[in-house]
Amino acid sequence: MLSTFRHIILFIAVCMLCYACSSTKSVPDGDRLYTGATIKWKDSKKKPKDYGTLSEGMNKVLRPKPNKKFLGMPTRLWFYNMSHEPKGKGLNYLLHKKWGEPPVLLSNVKPSVNIDLLQNYLEDNGYFQNEWASAIKNTGKKKASLVYTVQPYTRYYIKSVRWEADTATQVGKDFKRTDNKRRTLLKVGDPYSFETIKLERERIQTSMRNNGYYYFTPDNILVEVDSTNKGLVDLYVKIKEHSTKAATRKYTMRNITIYPDYSLADSSATKGPVTLYNKLRIIDPEKEFKPIVFDRTMLLLPDSLYRLRKHDATLQRLVSLGTFKFIKATFRPYSRDSSLLNATFYLTPYPKHSLQFELRGTSKSNNFVGSEIAITGKNRNWLHSAVLLEANVSAGFEVQNGGQSIGKNSYTLKGELAATFPRFITPFRINPPTPYVPRTRLSASYELWSQQNLYKLNSFTLQAQYQWKQTRYISHIFSPIAITFVLPTDTTAAYDSIIHYDPSQKAALEKQFILGSNYTITFNNQNDRRIHGFYISANADIGGNLAGLFLKKNLGDTAKAILGVPIAQYLRFQVDGRHYWKLTKNTTWVNRIFAGYGLPYGNSRQLPFVKQYFTGGSNSIRAFRARTLGPGAYRLPDSVSRYIANESGDIKLEYNSELRVHLVSVVNGALFVDAGNIWNQQYIPDQPGSQFHLSDFASQIAVGAGVGLRIDASIVVVRLDLGIPLRKPWLEPGHRWVFDQVDFGDGAWRKENMILNIAIGYPF
Repeated sequence: MLSTFRHIILFIAVCMLCYACSSTKSVPDGDRLYTGATIKWKDSKKKPKDYGTLSEGMNKVLRPKPNKKFLGMPTRLWFYNMSHEPKGKGLNYLLHKKWGEPPVLLSNVKPSVNIDLLQNYLEDNGYFQNEWASAIKNTGKKKASLVYTVQPYTRYYIKSVRWEADTATQVGKDFKRTDNKRRTLLKVGDPYSFETIKLERERIQTSMRNNGYYYFTPDNILVEVDSTNKGLVDLYVKIKEHSTKAATRKYTMRNITIYPDYSLADSSATKGPVTLYNKLRIIDPEKEFKPIVFDRTMLLLPDSLYRLRKHDATLQRLVSLGTFKFIKATFRPYSRDSSLLNATFYLTPYPKHSLQFELRGTSKSNNFVGSEIAITGKNRNWLHSAVLLEANVSAGFEVQNGGQSIGKNSYTLKGELAATFPRFITPFRINPPTPYVPRTRLSASYELWSQQNLYKLNSFTLQAQYQWKQTRYISHIFSPIAITFVLPTDTTAAYDSIIHYDPSQKAALEKQFILGSNYTITFNNQNDRRIHGFYISANADIGGNLAGLFLKKNLGDTAKAILGVPIAQYLRFQVDGRHYWKLTKNTTWVNRIFAGYGLPYGNSRQLPFVKQYFTGGSNSIRAFRARTLGPGAYRLPDSVSRYIANESGDIKLEYNSELRVHLVSVVNGALFVDAGNIWNQQYIPDQPGSQFHLSDFASQIAVGAGVGLRIDASIVVVRLDLGIPLRKPWLEPGHRWVFDQVDFGDGAWRKENMILNIAIGYPF
């Protein structure tokens, strides 16, 4: 191990030496390599509160940028210097033209131009008068950087904001109403900001267009700035005098025409009889869609005032139908000087039928590899009602690729038929006026899981779901009824011996009838521009409560059953919270907390196996193999784990922290720490130490850490996470931390403790 470490250090040293020697190789004599610029605030004690934002903005306007670096080294410049002008294709061409970049020279930098850019930026942020200076700083042999020093004078703040409009006119009255102190971005006491003024003009435009002014734009708004008072500005917001009549005219919708089968290649799709349905004009010669589809979808309606939010919501609802590939809307005045608008929607549908084949590969942290083939057939316009009908069939297998476990190869067969309706199916009509189409999903599925030499497990499921989005960030899923029937078959003597040594495994193969309902609410505001993003999902799952009220005990007066199968009775609640903190452009820190609690009652001593919690594996605590950790301080006997690992519990607590760093191109790295465990809610004699107690659950938390590599090709993310355990809860108290046992040079230790997770997608 020590020898390997020395070789690594030597390799890094050689690379650094090569880098130091070659970074200026292509720099001409008399010139220098430009290594970047720094900006100094002359009076550092008087830096404004938003100096960090100002500094970032000033650095962005500087031109040119120095050579790009990877791990602190200009590797692209290095590649360029290793090559020469290519005469053809090949490695030299790749190094010189694709992977490499020429040196950025000091002679390419124009300090006076940069000072103008910096001055403009500070003026846009309230510093109208400044003094600038620039100087060249030597940073090494044939290397130099630039230092820009600024002496800012008085910063200007907003003293007052006034809306000026002719309230004798309708447009003047409506413009005056946009003066909303709660919503305006121009706040008295804030620093003057040109960017804020731009955003305020866009806000006013949106407000005016939501009030009928279809042609109103930010260019129709004038913001005058009076800076005669030192350090203070008065802002006057008004409509430009020479705005067009169209911009100041309030519009009402007249005709709304829909072409639901539009094609650029087939002009006949725009010809045919007009079907009038609740004032909507629908031209659909082939009758591909029932008119009621658009009656439910359109929010912008004839004889209503034009409103931008209804315009956008209508487009969003048409997109969310999932039936149309392209959507275009045009708006034109009914006549030249008319205050009426005609709207035309051109909708190009996807092919009605599609068949998709998928071949998937899997690799798991419990030493399983496998593949699955899936066939999905879709009808995107079933019943001519934009109903999505899906039939899915898949088959797969998993085999063990190492270790001494016996009989663990398995295969699965799955089938599902589902219909998703673009509305709520209820006795009464519900159509919330949101930009998102509500859905009802009805599904029936079957799954066969065969564990070689052990058992087969059949699972039948019927489910009805209501799905809807409350806002852009909040979504709901409510399943008023979900029926699952689990039937084990073909158990073997080998499985019976497992039950003999570990009776708790019997729960995995009991007949189960689950009749319940569940509800999930999710908040998700993640996007690439947010510094702080949040994902929070809460779920409530109730089984057997209503059925239990009407059923009597009929299995020897010990349990309530349907067709001789005991019904499962339980309550289960869980919450999954995640925080995405964008530390820099290329670095994100992600933290996740998961808590799940299940309470079996009545017929059940444990949650149904399909509702229980598991831990370990590629999306959980990555330093432990899937389903081998817990519950609590209990450890599955090796004699059993060689056959099957299905450790589960009624309670789960988990914390994950991951630092994600963009390395180069599509390659990302990660450092992570995972902690958590599962527990039983009730005492299980066959699993000592597995019951949850407030007094000692913290001492039973497992901890692991590791590093990861992700190949993010946009369409798919291939993830490799290598984890090692730092705390093993099954060891004796006082000996559970295992830092002192870490020995990367020991092959036996590596085999037992280094867990490689190969997965698709991010863990959270």
